[in-house]
Amino acid sequence: MHSMFRTILAVLFVTSAVVARGADMKLEARLIWGTSDDKTDAKCKPIDPELAGKLHGMFKWKNYYEITNQNENLTANKLRTLKMSDQCTLQLKNVGGSRIEVNCIGQGKEVHKGAYTLDPPKWLVLGGNCDNNNAWFIALRAVDPKNSIASKVITKKTADGFPSGN
Repeated sequence: MHSMFRTILAVLFVTSAVVARGADMKLEARLIWGTSDDKTDAKCKPIDPELAGKLHGMFKWKNYYEITNQNENLTANKLRTLKMSDQCTLQLKNVGGSRIEVNCIGQGKEVHKGAYTLDPPKWLVLGGNCDNNNAWFIALRAVDPKNSIASKVITKKTADGFPSGN
């Protein structure tokens, strides 16, 4: 009887460990600066041509620069905080089923909060205006461990959650 009980416990433990591992999500997060000015900061590098082309098709800015690019593993149902810059922090929670909750904090204030489904390799782009006719963007995507190629499709939302008219 004890042997059978231990076997059942072992099977349950192994099964729950496999399920928990399967619920983890590998995420790529980028902080992007959109501007029509030429590059003014040596630390900024142009974003990759494919993502830049997609942003050019949706928004008005001439240049898009990558400020930060982070790859993180999001454990199911655990809040993860990513410092994208001194002014920008993301709070991310993998709620399962390819869904994440995103809370974007800019200069200490919540600027965007929402829940989204990330379907690899598609990008989710959140954004808002900054000073001098510039903009910031957060680009998020789940990275398929089998295939980490860039997306052919982008979903965009503005800080207020509505599609942009740009």
